[in-house]
Formats: sequence, structure tokens, C-alpha cells
Amino acid sequence: MKILLSCSIAGLALLANSVYAGGMEGYGVPSNISLYGGLSAGMSNHDGACDATTTDCEDSDSGHKAFVGLRADPSRNPNEFWATPAGVMPATALPTMGVELGYMELGENTAQGKAGRAGIYDSELQSELSASYVAGVGYVPVAPRTELIGKVGAAFWKQNGSKTVAEDSELDTTSTNSGVSMLLGAGAQVKLNPNLSLRGEYEHIMGTAADTDYEADAGLLSVGAVFSTF
Repeated sequence: MKILLSCSIAGLALLANSVYAGGMEGYGVPSNISLYGGLSAGMSNHDGACDATTTDCEDSDSGHKAFVGLRADPSRNPNEFWATPAGVMPATALPTMGVELGYMELGENTAQGKAGRAGIYDSELQSELSASYVAGVGYVPVAPRTELIGKVGAAFWKQNGSKTVAEDSELDTTSTNSGVSMLLGAGAQVKLNPNLSLRGEYEHIMGTAADTDYEADAGLLSVGAVFSTF
């Protein structure tokens, strides 16, 4: 996570400098490649965290994320045309690809359960989840300023769990789990001006904390701003 945050800070610093300079060409990056960064916030959920052995379970919370990426940007060459099976089309009407790095805070879930011999004590379960990710992103234009987004990648998640037993503190437990799971995402992005876009998306991480009491699929439904180079 420290490495990703360092990369994100460096990327945002490079982004700010590149926008001020008018592009990325000075760094040896082709003129049709843009750097972007953004922040999003919304609602997270831990699907599967509530099971038959728990009560008063809350598996949704607020969540947020920060991200940076590189993408092909045909708007940098608006007069470029490509030959396709459907005929000659402007580059701005064709799908493009990119790569994205991000860090998500996926909130927590809480529930009431049982503990001790024969389950005679009440317990409180809590699970917190976060994830760093790397993903390939596809962009499909559907209107002059609007494009659909599809995302596939890997999420490096970390889950912290705890069980608290008020009647017998010796039964209290804590745990930390980590692993790698598939990340899928879909959404839409609307360009407000050459440097600023509004993005809404849903991202799903499969099978966090597998084979533990805190196993769940995690999701984040978010809306945020994306700031990109020219």
C-alpha cells in the first residue's frame, strides 16, 4: 500500500506539472497518451458477510478511492481517421484502452454472533476492508462527451477482523487477512471540459478473506472527478 500511495503521489505531481506544461510530450510520452488522476466516493458493500449464524448484521458502509492512470486519448488528434471493417471512422469514435492504479477504502461490516462453549455468550463481529488494485480499462464512446467504461484487473486486499465478547474478554480475537482477487468494474464517464470529467462506476472484488469468518465479495458504487492532461 505504501508503494501504491507513493506512486499515486508521484503520478499526481507529474500530472499537475504536465497540465501546466501543456502535455506529456516532454517526458517522452506519445502525444495521444494522457495521464489522469481522480477521487471518488460512494457506498461499499460486503456481499456474503451476513450469514445464518449472525444477527443484526450491517454489510454496507461508505467508501472512497483515489486513482491514477494512463490512457490512449484520441481527442488529442481530432482530425485523425481510421479504416475499420465498418468503414473509415474518426479516431474519437473508436474504443480506446488504458491502465489504472488505485487504492480503495471499502468500509466495514458489523454483526452480532455467539461465542463460548455451546454459544452461550453474545459476541460482536467487525470487519474492515481495503484494497489496492491494478486494472486495464476500456473506453467506448457513446456520445460526443460520454463514454462507457469497462475494467478488469487484480485487487490486493487487506481485511482486519475482530470478535468482542463482553461477558468473557478471554474469548476476544483479532485477525488480519490479505490476498489477491479479481476486480471487475463498469461505469460511464462524461467530459466536462478538456481536463475535467465526471465518472460513475461500480467495482466488484471477488472472494476477499476466503475460508474465514469474514469471507465476502466486496463492491464499491462511487461517483467522482477525473483530472487529466491535455
